[in-house]
Amino acid sequence: MWYVRGMPQLHLYVSDDVAERIREQAERESLTTSRYLAKLAVESTESQWPPGYFDTVCGSCPDFQVPDDPPEPLMEPWA
Repeated sequence: MWYVRGMPQLHLYVSDDVAERIREQAERESLTTSRYLAKLAVESTESQWPPGYFDTVCGSCPDFQVPDDPPEPLMEPWA
């Protein structure tokens, strides 16, 4: 599960317009705002190729082989 009680809290500041859009999207997904933002954070920091990456970037190389997994991150995870 991507959300576990007892995890650190993060605080951020956004404009009223952005906050409203976040609340609306969270409601559409039947999540609290906090759970929705946690889900976005996890999804955006997972090590994976973005959708359509190879079609867009490497589409001009017909012999290019798409790897099964993305490369290891270059940075150590924060402890």
